[in-house]
Amino acid sequence: MIKSNPVRKILQDGKPTIGTWVTLCPHPRIISLYAACGFDFVIIEMEHTDFGLDTVGPLLLTAREAGLTPFVRPPGTRDPHDLTRLLDSGAQGLVLPSIDTVEQIQTILAATKFHPMGHRPLNLRGPHTDYISGDTDMMTKHLNAHTLSVVMIESQTGVANLGDICAVDGVDAIMIGPDDLSQDMGIPGELEHPDLLAVIDQIFETCKAADTPCGLTSHTVEKATHWLGKGAQWLPYSNDAAMVFNAANAALPALKKAAGRE
Repeated sequence: MIKSNPVRKILQDGKPTIGTWVTLCPHPRIISLYAACGFDFVIIEMEHTDFGLDTVGPLLLTAREAGLTPFVRPPGTRDPHDLTRLLDSGAQGLVLPSIDTVEQIQTILAATKFHPMGHRPLNLRGPHTDYISGDTDMMTKHLNAHTLSVVMIESQTGVANLGDICAVDGVDAIMIGPDDLSQDMGIPGELEHPDLLAVIDQIFETCKAADTPCGLTSHTVEKATHWLGKGAQWLPYSNDAAMVFNAANAALPALKKAAGRE
């Protein structure tokens, strides 16, 4: 049997799912470490890194074997092969950046779902099927159901169209991109600006009304707790670069003081 997607069940049960990002260390051992920590999912970043498919492929395989649901944020969404090659390499979901309209996500879903939902190229022997043979109809139905599409809302246009986007069959969760959203609002990087926070609250309300899981990345436990209190179900926590930096940055002043090097 093709591996299932545990994150799908967590979201269907109405519970929060907690993951993290790979943005720095493209070694399979980081995936094993994350799995040992107990994360539900990992997002492998391609939009803002130099990771290529040769790098991402082994990470996806390691994650699948470890029971850690692997998502990828692709470098873009205009070329369908930038999406389907990641899925064929074993990704169990895509985090889709900068979705503004219903037509945009419908085009993407048509490219990434098999018949009857779409026209994804029919290849059923690879990492995404765990190299298992089976009935074509059974396999494509399983892959359609267990391959998740997380839509990123990063502009005021996306916010305005959010209700309609949530209604599209195949949209599994909404992820807020506060950095780009703040820039689109004319307040770049002001992540605590009241206007931005008001729009984030609006997004949560729209998703709640549509019964669509929603959330955003949090870099502290306190912030994650805040968003969970708002109803977040999709919660990426920090990333490998931030966790390494924050741990080292917190320790070094005390170490230098102990060494007499203040």
